[in-house]
Amino acid sequence: MSRNPARRGSDGFDGRTLAALTIAFFALPAWVFALSVADVSVPPIVRIGAYWAVAAIVVGIALFGEGLSPPEIGVRRPAWIDLGYVVVTSVGILAVFRLTDPVVEALGLPVASDAASLGGDAGLGMMVALAVTIGIVEEILYRGYPLERLLSLTDSSLVAGGLTWGLFTIAHAVSWPIGNLLQVGLVAAVLTVVYLRRRTLVPVVGAHVLVWVLAAIGQAYG
Repeated sequence: MSRNPARRGSDGFDGRTLAALTIAFFALPAWVFALSVADVSVPPIVRIGAYWAVAAIVVGIALFGEGLSPPEIGVRRPAWIDLGYVVVTSVGILAVFRLTDPVVEALGLPVASDAASLGGDAGLGMMVALAVTIGIVEEILYRGYPLERLLSLTDSSLVAGGLTWGLFTIAHAVSWPIGNLLQVGLVAAVLTVVYLRRRTLVPVVGAHVLVWVLAAIGQAYG
């Protein structure tokens, strides 16, 4: 059977790949920046819709424009060991925040007191929905799709992982100060290493969602 000429897979990049990577890396930070400049606050349901819209565009380009398969954007069947990775990665992320809080404070680095805020007066259900959305969408946009595409281009985990790690960290600079960015950078490193180790979105999505859901519960009942 002949290969579909529209399907590029790991053969190389074209304009569709560049468009998808640009949207994945910059669409949400640009949206957040525009809201901050306009001094506009949107309700959680709007944030949820915006996140899923960007993810749908990127996945749509990948599957129907580039002709990739789900495994080529990180959607691979997990193994039982990935449940262990979810737990260990979640503990690692929480440990990063716990261990770096005193360092950030000692250095006098600025932090945003509402960095983990998920919607102010929104109910727990809405905050959990937002937490799940953030965890899934950010892992698709900054781990699964771009890591797989960059790995296919560079054949280098260091280059692909370093680039996605840096852009994920920078993406948070539009709303978070340097103290929070230090922590985000360390968390991003953990998630990147785990993804490169397992090559499936399940453990990183699971950990990302779990940490944000715990933040939502803490915000609701703390």
